[in-house]
Amino acid sequence: MPTQFLDQRISVISQGATVPILATPVLIGDIGLQTVGVLAQNVGNVRVELNAMIILTGLTAGTYRVQIAREGTPLFTADYAGTNLANVNPPSYTVTDFPPAANVLTGQIRYTLTIQLTGGTGGTVQGSFFGGSVVAG
Repeated sequence: MPTQFLDQRISVISQGATVPILATPVLIGDIGLQTVGVLAQNVGNVRVELNAMIILTGLTAGTYRVQIAREGTPLFTADYAGTNLANVNPPSYTVTDFPPAANVLTGQIRYTLTIQLTGGTGGTVQGSFFGGSVVAG
């Protein structure tokens, strides 16, 4: 079974942005990885690597949730106290996914990066990077 490089994408919010962190999930990264060229014998052996980094400011004592999802299904969730998140600012994440064949066969898999405030008020996203690549075989 040959190894195939299928796609690589990035989503960026420029440094210096001022995106408020709300009580509902705020979309700060959105990529669609193309799988349309996957060979039939590789459909069940697709691997995705996702990388994210977020620049934050004005964090309060509230609780912040960072989430990476595939087609709306959470793959990774991290909840932080605002003061703890400030200590690792900018936080970065690497997530690996082995998407089901049903997702692969659609030709594109959507991945999203969101942040929300689940308790308290305040905080701003000043920039973010969300990227991913997909290979098969």
